[in-house]
Amino acid sequence: MDGEIIIERITAKKVFKNSKIGIKITTLTPVGIGYHIIPVKNPDYVISDIENIIAPELVGHPVSDQDLIDSIICSTPIEDTVTTMGVSLSVSQAAANALEIPLFKYIGGALSTQLPSVACPLLSDGEGDLIVIPITESIEEMVYLYKKLLESLSITYKDTVVDIEGRYRCKNIFQELDRFKGIVSEVSEEEDIKILVGTSLRENIDDNEIFEKISDLDYLESPKTVEFDGILTTEDIDDVADFSKVEPYTVSTLSELYYYIEYILERGLNPLIAGNNPTFSHIAVGLKTPLIRCSINSNILNELWDIERILNNPYINKLL
Repeated sequence: MDGEIIIERITAKKVFKNSKIGIKITTLTPVGIGYHIIPVKNPDYVISDIENIIAPELVGHPVSDQDLIDSIICSTPIEDTVTTMGVSLSVSQAAANALEIPLFKYIGGALSTQLPSVACPLLSDGEGDLIVIPITESIEEMVYLYKKLLESLSITYKDTVVDIEGRYRCKNIFQELDRFKGIVSEVSEEEDIKILVGTSLRENIDDNEIFEKISDLDYLESPKTVEFDGILTTEDIDDVADFSKVEPYTVSTLSELYYYIEYILERGLNPLIAGNNPTFSHIAVGLKTPLIRCSINSNILNELWDIERILNNPYINKLL
């Protein structure tokens, strides 16, 4: 291991973030650190699992040998994928910092220049969301479009509750669909930028009337994730869905997430990374995922904006 940057220590501690208790996993090397914060239900158990079971197995190994690190993580008895993915991402961030490169370049290499489009749910009835995707030339332009959309929605839904994810709430998204599409269309025409409108439902579609309304939308997100248990299967993916949801915390490690997304792409499906952790922006860019779905009040757009500033010739996947 001569010349390798070795993991010296991995720690975990409770932190308060976004009004919730989380666990900050920190990986220390001789030349720097990396960390990742995960959501947890039982923080004391998670801290014990990380510091007493996973960390001792990883200390002394090269921080940048991601396949080795992730195979060791998977060989431990810890089955909670949030915990194992959290450790994997903490180590990968430490490796990126040690190499003095952004995380997305550590994940995807020097040719990682494609930014994902960003889908944000803006109207919800609790069972489904209406989602928009501005098709812009830059993240900066996308941020501006979302600002315009929120301003227009605030006028129409000024007496409506806004939930913790920044979505306006309604009784039924399909009763509001025409009005919602009208607002989006006005902004689209005013700014001369195409804005896709889609939906994400909690259950499969079995109502013909709803199906007809959905057929007028630009895309449908599958209500189920692609299952992964060492062997991937698309058995439960809705045939009419345009995007198949990938939730990073349901996969054990960064390496497995890479193979997971490759598998989806090989089968002609479109992976969509779902979540609000800013690190997912780097994952989406590094793994060349075409779309990321997040709440409008997350830091995803800000992180992508920062990534855009780093790149010399960034371009956005237009989904068209």
